[in-house]
Amino acid sequence: MAKSCGAAVLLLHTFVLLITSNIGALGMRRVDFMNSSKASVNYRNYASGVVIFGDSTVDAGNNNYLVTVVKSNFEPYGRTFQGNVATGRFCDGKLAIDLIAAKVGYPFPLPYLAPNAHGPAILTGINFASSASGWYDATARNFNVKGLTDQLGWYKNWKNEVVSLVGPEKGDYIIKNALYIISTGANDWVNNYYINPALQKQFTKDAYTTFLIGKVRAFLQELYNLGGRNIAVLGLPPLGCLPSQITLHGKGNQGCVEEYNARSVIFNKLLIGLIYNELKPNFHGGRLIYIDEYTIFDKILKNPGLYGITELRKGCCGTGVLETAILCNKLSVGTCKDASTYLWWDSFHPSEHANEVLANDFFGQAEPSLVGPAQP
Repeated sequence: MAKSCGAAVLLLHTFVLLITSNIGALGMRRVDFMNSSKASVNYRNYASGVVIFGDSTVDAGNNNYLVTVVKSNFEPYGRTFQGNVATGRFCDGKLAIDLIAAKVGYPFPLPYLAPNAHGPAILTGINFASSASGWYDATARNFNVKGLTDQLGWYKNWKNEVVSLVGPEKGDYIIKNALYIISTGANDWVNNYYINPALQKQFTKDAYTTFLIGKVRAFLQELYNLGGRNIAVLGLPPLGCLPSQITLHGKGNQGCVEEYNARSVIFNKLLIGLIYNELKPNFHGGRLIYIDEYTIFDKILKNPGLYGITELRKGCCGTGVLETAILCNKLSVGTCKDASTYLWWDSFHPSEHANEVLANDFFGQAEPSLVGPAQP
């Protein structure tokens, strides 16, 4: 039992989830997301809703309904969210995906497992993400959460309910014209491979990278086969710059763990090749794009003042060097009073301010190749 608890704590310490998108030069002030230069575009003309798959970077509360330690539906999470409520988002406030949905012109997509995620509320999108999951379903099983295979199962159920609500013709329109966003993959490395001797024995790093790309290929092809047509896939951020990874694997050095960053670059390069050279040419009537999130972090880390950020190496919650999930709670000593100048909210996840930067840049990358009338 003690051994099991110890393993759980180790896994929780190394529990990592990434973030979204790239950046824009936004000046030394807080980003006014909804009044940015692209806010005048009526994106709602181009998307019937927003559908989300992934991990804690985009999970709006599905893990609340699972038996898992990976939750954030308690203080101080959500302290700047609407009504100061901890909804299960790994943030002090809104996620990047909330801001993206709002800019497209829709409510925040409800978590699929929420009791109110039925009826008309699901016609403008849905959120299937489960914190601590990855491209590899075994990663999710480490924490008893839902991987992408389960999320696709939920998606099939959602499709059926949409059609039952509005009929096959309108239902097909909603499904095919939704904006699909997938944000996952960090846990496959930081919360699985790098702490899993058995997996390391089974795969070299390069072989595991190829294995994961195969999982990406299978998921995207299945999503397309099921009706997804406007799909944005986020790449990995510099994993070695997460505060938790600097603490656990930095060997006393306060800089980023370069080995982990190098692996993000290698994975992203293969992901780009998969999307543009293999899948996209065969996604007839659809659009598939890669969203570069590595560059954003690199730019923020090198010039944080441009984004109104002063703290890069630790999160706001507690000491900021290891706390996340149940380790980030109202009893955590040292939690900052204002996270708006922090890149990180906890040791794995960005602050709402950082999410504003990320969401704004999403449109810089997605328009016009993704957000616009679909081609036949």
